[in-house]
Amino acid sequence: MSDNNVRCSCQSGESLQDNLVKNLPNTSVSDSSGSPKPEGDKDTNWYLPYMNAITEGKEVEEKKSPVALFYCAGASNVGQSTVTGCVETADILGYNRVALLCLASISAGLKNMMNGAKNARGIVAVDGCPMSCAKRTLEKAELKVDQHLIVSKDLNVPKNFRLSDSSAIKQVTNAVVQAVLSID
Repeated sequence: MSDNNVRCSCQSGESLQDNLVKNLPNTSVSDSSGSPKPEGDKDTNWYLPYMNAITEGKEVEEKKSPVALFYCAGASNVGQSTVTGCVETADILGYNRVALLCLASISAGLKNMMNGAKNARGIVAVDGCPMSCAKRTLEKAELKVDQHLIVSKDLNVPKNFRLSDSSAIKQVTNAVVQAVLSID
């Protein structure tokens, strides 16, 4: 989804990303336009290669782990909004603060994802509906969920099968950013 299509509900004309990023704590680094950006490795998804190296027993430079995001990716508007909302959250906060991790790999018992989840600063599970597949999968793997969001319940988004629900995506993005910041 293009940043140009996502507008903040404040009616200021700012993009959602610009509106959220300017209000983030710990944003002392500026880009060439003078806009604040989160410190650290914002644009590079470094966490999975890092966890792969650790899992393989390779020596790595220790880094502060980000908050892990797991989402359900269900076949409805509320499920699909979890995917896009979590990706938008990583774009807004940066990969130094958020790691998008694969829920299916937890079920499959893949060591690098399990290590990534166990070493994360916290875990946010985002589910589309009250079936809570993401949260239940993580709990079954004995992983502690620090924040849990159910889109249809917590954000009052009615479940339907219009898979590209921009309103739901905006709501999910804002809620997930806040969930991560509550841990971070």
